[in-house]
Amino acid sequence: MFKYQPTWLFTVLLTWAAVAFPSLFHASGQTVSYLEYVLHGLFLLFTLFVVNESTRIGFRIRYAVLACLIAVLCGLFFISEANLILIYSVMLCSILVFYVPAIVCYGYIFTIHGIFLISHALYWQQGWLWADAAMFTAFHFFALVVTQRMQSERHAKEQLALTNAKLEATQSLLSTAAEQSERLKLARDLHDDVGHALTSLIINLDIARRTSNEEQQPQLQACYEQAKQALQTTRSVVSDKRDNVGFNLADCLHKLAQQTPRIQIQLEVVQHLDKVQLDTAQCLLKCTQEAITNTLKHAPTATCMKIQLEHERSELVLSISDDGVFTGDVVYGNGLKGMQERVSLLAGQLSLVNSKQGFTLIIRVPYE
Repeated sequence: MFKYQPTWLFTVLLTWAAVAFPSLFHASGQTVSYLEYVLHGLFLLFTLFVVNESTRIGFRIRYAVLACLIAVLCGLFFISEANLILIYSVMLCSILVFYVPAIVCYGYIFTIHGIFLISHALYWQQGWLWADAAMFTAFHFFALVVTQRMQSERHAKEQLALTNAKLEATQSLLSTAAEQSERLKLARDLHDDVGHALTSLIINLDIARRTSNEEQQPQLQACYEQAKQALQTTRSVVSDKRDNVGFNLADCLHKLAQQTPRIQIQLEVVQHLDKVQLDTAQCLLKCTQEAITNTLKHAPTATCMKIQLEHERSELVLSISDDGVFTGDVVYGNGLKGMQERVSLLAGQLSLVNSKQGFTLIIRVPYE
């Protein structure tokens, strides 16, 4: 239910303690109201709730908790006159970057400082604390810029790792295609050249042994049988070269899963499929790559993905599901349209399911 990165948990607790303890246990001896204890406690609980990385908690609940955090912060402005309360706001600003666009964060910064100035000027009768507001505004902007930079760097690393994984998968695909092309060329050459030459030799030997005298027949019969055996061997080699044409899709998917950043991928291949046709393998591999890219891009809370490939009757069924929360309707952009086009070229079907448990993509293509 609750999952935290140790650094995030330590930072939240340390920051909260740095604000709450001086505010609640200051040395001036002034009486602290029970409501102030409650608000400080609620702020800690709500903050731990929104930094929780568990995917069981949906975005709507998180947004509601963020709204409660802002309300608690505003309440503290009218309960405590300590300027340290704005440090809570700096921490909250760093969290907001992960949930709302940057422009909303900038609006939040100016709004919260406006409330701070009004509360101290009109409620606490301390005058307009422009210097304090300007100083903490700078802290907010610093936290916002650093968090945005951290996000962009993480995104760049993810894209680089994913691009490398895609390149290796494509290289494996091209290598297999070149190998299969050579095998088919060799099979055709053996059949057209060596096979025809041996067939002609067998016909001539058959004529020679039928028209020869009794002394020559045993030797010609032996040559005839050896030629037939050579032709049979050639046909077996040609058949083997043609029958073994296929792509080991499972191995390629394993490599892609191992090199995908941030998301833990669970790959299940029900049957051993090592002879998938090249065009089918290319379609399924490209669709898998696009699905991983979409999850990293549109489902930032996703931590797990399950890829299942199985053979059902005369179809290959590829099922890809993640535990991310995608808000809004599914829009067929260039990525999904490309996947639909690839599947349609193979007379297959593509279906999408978006639910509270995550996003699921199912592809069915013919397979003999």
